[in-house]
Amino acid sequence: MPATFGIDFGTTNSVASVIGQDPGTLMPEPRVFTQDGRPHPSVVWYPGGEPIVGRQAKDQLNELGLGVFGDIVRSPKMFLGSPTGIYVGGVTRQAVDVVADVLRFLRQDALRRGFEGNAFESAVITIPVTMRGLARAELRQAAKKAGVGIHQFVHEPLAALYGYLRTQPDFHREIANLERRLVLVFDWGGGTLDMTLCQLRQGVLTQVFNTGDTELGGDLFDRRLLQLVRQRHEGHYPLADWSRMQPSAESRLIQACEDAKIALSSRQSTTMFVRDLLAVPGPEKDLRLEVSRAEFDGAVKDLVSQGLGKIETVLDLAGVHRGAIEFCLATGGMVSMPAIQEGLREIFGMQRLRLIPNAATVISEGAAWIAHDGVGLQMAKPMELLHADNSFVELIPAGTSLPLNGKAIQRRMDLYCVDPSDGFAKFLFVRPKWPGREAQDDPRLPYTHLELPVDPHARPLFERLQVEVTIDHDLIGEIQALSLLRGDRRAAYIHDLEFGLSIEGGRNAEPGN
Repeated sequence: MPATFGIDFGTTNSVASVIGQDPGTLMPEPRVFTQDGRPHPSVVWYPGGEPIVGRQAKDQLNELGLGVFGDIVRSPKMFLGSPTGIYVGGVTRQAVDVVADVLRFLRQDALRRGFEGNAFESAVITIPVTMRGLARAELRQAAKKAGVGIHQFVHEPLAALYGYLRTQPDFHREIANLERRLVLVFDWGGGTLDMTLCQLRQGVLTQVFNTGDTELGGDLFDRRLLQLVRQRHEGHYPLADWSRMQPSAESRLIQACEDAKIALSSRQSTTMFVRDLLAVPGPEKDLRLEVSRAEFDGAVKDLVSQGLGKIETVLDLAGVHRGAIEFCLATGGMVSMPAIQEGLREIFGMQRLRLIPNAATVISEGAAWIAHDGVGLQMAKPMELLHADNSFVELIPAGTSLPLNGKAIQRRMDLYCVDPSDGFAKFLFVRPKWPGREAQDDPRLPYTHLELPVDPHARPLFERLQVEVTIDHDLIGEIQALSLLRGDRRAAYIHDLEFGLSIEGGRNAEPGN
């Protein structure tokens, strides 16, 4: 049977993985489709013919950052769910089509190097915690255009944590030890810094609190390094005219800065060389510099402090002391930087910090393990309706299994209008603030509200009402409220349902599988 693969469709980089059998041991293991050990840049270049995706497209970039640069789109994911198109290369393209080009590239790359007989037509795709329902729906459309059916979505931190736990020597013991414990997933990538507090409750991995910073990605570090090498070069050649840069030089310089940043994670120094940087006759036309780790660390010290400082902010907002964190899982390409690792050790200590060699690909591998193990999503919190007596009535219980590709679930509740005097029945839909804290006096967070026209002259408790909730495979909740007396109907949508990963329910998550 063809394997469902996992895709980490990231802001700056994307990668696909699949779980296959190791011929030597007959044990399942992830196969990750990288380029020279690095994920593929989430970049699309439209030179006029067929779109070019990945490293070759990124090599054409003359600027750092995310968005549209001439005929190049970097991070098309950020445009999903937007009503406007992407104006790139003189043409307005739909975000769905640009994203489809990235996913098609990932699929074709996997097909070229994948297992025999696997068409890679089904995937578990990871998404940010903050991705709204409309963006998820458009991501599904893009995947379909790329020839990929989305088996299910899963949030990136849950995939990362599952990918880490799944490869531990005693997977089930690790799960048992985590019951009701808090884990911080610290994900610092090229475009964003995301932090998510996770908790395991009765076999369901849930997100307790999440926050992120889209202005503190690894690109800022590249920019600082670029500024540093320019200052060094100008110091050596005071008359060097950087306004006379060669047409292709800036993209080569940007790539050289990223390569140097990565090299300095494992070396004390590295040599940067960019030939024909400036259109001048003298030796200053080439950039040749040795940059030390200490120099780089000094240039980005404030960025590292700013990122690490957000950990305490997250814990304070969640009302959690750092001592309550069982461990911190560090993921994303930036956590390979020694200064960031050292800062995390100072906060959590050696015993509670998990530094993993596959930090840049663990999200994709986690998605592939979720697909392999048959792990599904469940409602992390009940969906409730505020009753007229100020009590909360459960519409959909926590633990309800959520639908896979092409499926949906429905729940219905029959009610009576308590007070029709103002001509409206009012509905407030909520969920508990914290997973597992569902007592009537526990705090709630609102989902949405509805006002349904009713007969203002009817007696209290006479007009019958119906509420029907449908949740589709994009994890969008549609609420329909109906008056059986008047026949009026109103609808509302919930795009931010809270769901968890039922990690003890996988069909294949057993030792030896």
